[in-house]
Amino acid sequence: MIKVEVALFATLSKYNPAGESTEPFTLQFPEGSTVEDVLKRLQIPPQESKQVFVDSHRRDRDYVLKEGERVAIFPPIAGGGSFLPLIKGCVLDGPE
Repeated sequence: MIKVEVALFATLSKYNPAGESTEPFTLQFPEGSTVEDVLKRLQIPPQESKQVFVDSHRRDRDYVLKEGERVAIFPPIAGGGSFLPLIKGCVLDGPE
């Protein structure tokens, strides 16, 4: 088993198992689990999770998680505003 820290931002806070909150929480998964497994465990619909960052790097849903990694999940952002101030230090890997 591995443990990962998860943070849900903005409207996704309603999927926090401890109640609506943007405070990070820890989940355990079997070795070989992916970002998709986190989204499924939290019952976050695909259309509600636009960006996922693992240890400050944008990752696809098939990314295999490692022990102790930090997963940040963001909803689609509308209105032309930037979400980058929310994820200080994150690196955008590849095209949008």
